[in-house]
Amino acid sequence: MKASTWGLWIGLALSALALAACGGSSSGGTSTSGNDELFTSAGFQKAYDAVKEKAGGKPALQVQITQGGADFKLRDGEKATGFVYTGGDLHDEQVDVIGPGSLNGQDFPFSEIDPAAIDKIVSGVKSESGVSDIKVTVMTLEKSAVDGRLKWTINAEGGGRTGLVYNADPDGSNVTSPLGTGVIGKGTSTSPPTTTPTTGSSGGTLTGPNGKSAQDIVNCIQQAGGDPAKIQACSQ
Repeated sequence: MKASTWGLWIGLALSALALAACGGSSSGGTSTSGNDELFTSAGFQKAYDAVKEKAGGKPALQVQITQGGADFKLRDGEKATGFVYTGGDLHDEQVDVIGPGSLNGQDFPFSEIDPAAIDKIVSGVKSESGVSDIKVTVMTLEKSAVDGRLKWTINAEGGGRTGLVYNADPDGSNVTSPLGTGVIGKGTSTSPPTTTPTTGSSGGTLTGPNGKSAQDIVNCIQQAGGDPAKIQACSQ
């Protein structure tokens, strides 16, 4: 089994610690196609079963589903290891821990990864968004760097918009928008938000002291590519 060459940086938001997937041969047939089924419970179950067999009881640090595959990062003491399931095959992944932080408290039992949650999340996003053509593009399960709660963060696009963000509980329930229903929630307009900042309670785009709206900050974090310094700058 060949190690993959995934250059994905997983930034722990507003934290100095990050996980970097790296290493391996750039050849050898690692597929990044045929992964649509991973956005279903039945398809993700295959990835879960394959990794569980190899995990050896290690707790998880992060699970992420993209068109590139299902990426599982696991804790091994103060080190990390990982696997990528893509194109129906499982590949080893080297993971480096970057930064002065500790992995203590960031892991969670592998058993808390629930394949049944995937269908619930996809259905919940469609219902919450009110957008007929919405498509989930990224799903990430990890503990929040803010409150330590385990949750799914979901990225989606549709209705002529990209960068739509939702959260869900580990079992796939309680799909909500962190920006509130007044921004991208059910039944609201999918047109770009107004660029005129307001701080009143009668509507409009709320902004912080730095003049950035919540959507601006979300988009900034997504574009940071997991770089902790860039993520920190998003709130400044």
